[in-house]
Amino acid sequence: MPERSPEQKCEILIIEDERSVADALTIILEDNGYRVSIATTGRDGIEAALRGEFCLTITDIGLSDMWGFDVIKAICRHKLQMPFIVITSNDSLIAEARGCGAAGVLLKPFPPSEILQLIETTLAR
Repeated sequence: MPERSPEQKCEILIIEDERSVADALTIILEDNGYRVSIATTGRDGIEAALRGEFCLTITDIGLSDMWGFDVIKAICRHKLQMPFIVITSNDSLIAEARGCGAAGVLLKPFPPSEILQLIETTLAR
């Protein structure tokens, strides 16, 4: 995980195929000092994670090309020490997401304060 000074926040990778959700997350995070990269497919997200230096990944479960669970597993196979926050609109997948190693799970839609609080809590660990 890249080091950051207190005034400089880290870069977060968002893996989300719904453009409106990705754009909303980008606005929320950038307005709060984070840098953001977006991948719109699971495959692009895996490639971005392997190329970049992200402090955290936010991934949707139901991506257009693969399950978010498979994205997490693929990235973890490469020994990247990066926490994941999972977002989903399907509340029946929350327990599975936690079991897959997600640092946190949010059910869509969620208020901006909830994602920001979860990010701060996750990064403080």
